[in-house]
Amino acid sequence: MTYVYDIILNWSSEEYFDFFEWELNDDIEHIKRIPFFKVSTNLFNDFINYDFQISKEILDKIYNMTEIYTNNKIEVINYGALFSDGIRVLAIEFNEEGKTLFRSGLLLDEENDVLMLSNKVVETSITINKLEKKKLQPFMTRYEKEVSHLLKIEIQDCYNKGNIDKLKYLYYECFGKNQEDIKTIYQQLLESIDNRLSNKNNKLYEVIKLSYQNKG
Repeated sequence: MTYVYDIILNWSSEEYFDFFEWELNDDIEHIKRIPFFKVSTNLFNDFINYDFQISKEILDKIYNMTEIYTNNKIEVINYGALFSDGIRVLAIEFNEEGKTLFRSGLLLDEENDVLMLSNKVVETSITINKLEKKKLQPFMTRYEKEVSHLLKIEIQDCYNKGNIDKLKYLYYECFGKNQEDIKTIYQQLLESIDNRLSNKNNKLYEVIKLSYQNKG
């Protein structure tokens, strides 16, 4: 078994974040030791794009092999491993059934060290069962994804609750014109939240944020 030692991970149940987007309240852990596997690029792409279930053979190999530093003592993660295709690196935590729970990228210097290690490691053939495909937004920053998510929730909530006046107000602030057809308002507001936030989206976000501040 090959191991990587002394790295920092930032676990996320959704899409994992690049190191420059990490925040202080993230689920960050200092890893003492974690099993390492080199895999094919095709398999690594599946690791990123799908929730999946890993084979029992690998699950048994990694059981209790990941150690973390916590409050001056060492604890274990039951099922954790680090994977690389020689180009990218990804840490994954699994549940007892081998299904993905959390993913994490690495800090830049630590990722470079792992990539150097991957050049010396033989590729491991790993069998997985692909489950649900993840809905990724690769061209949006973490902030943009959060804003997009909040905008969709607010617009859908207004529509479902019949808050017509607020929807009309948001539409005017977004597009600079009036619209009376509520279905058109709803659809065009949602369509405006695309793969990259525009100035209209940012303006809409500020309007919604201000409306809740005024309530307070």
